Amino acid sequence: MNLDRLINMVINRVIRTLVSKGVNKGIDAGSSALAKRRTSARGEELSEQDQAKRTQDQAQMSSQAKETAKRARKLARMSRRIGKF
Repeated sequence: MNLDRLINMVINRVIRTLVSKGVNKGIDAGSSALAKRRTSARGEELSEQDQAKRTQDQAQMSSQAKETAKRARKLARMSRRIGKF
């Protein structure tokens, strides 16, 4: 095996790992930022009941987003494994 192909394989592996980590961090940051939003879209104050309901809804959306991200990562891993054949 020549040195050019070996260097190319190492660089591709490093780039693939960095991109994968970046995507995972972005998904995690987006889902946690979505869960932390506590004000309404128009900037008005919410009653305590509305705030509690919104917090529950956001927690549910956050858990769904994390589950979707987990599935996406799993699918990406499977597609990479299939691509090696």
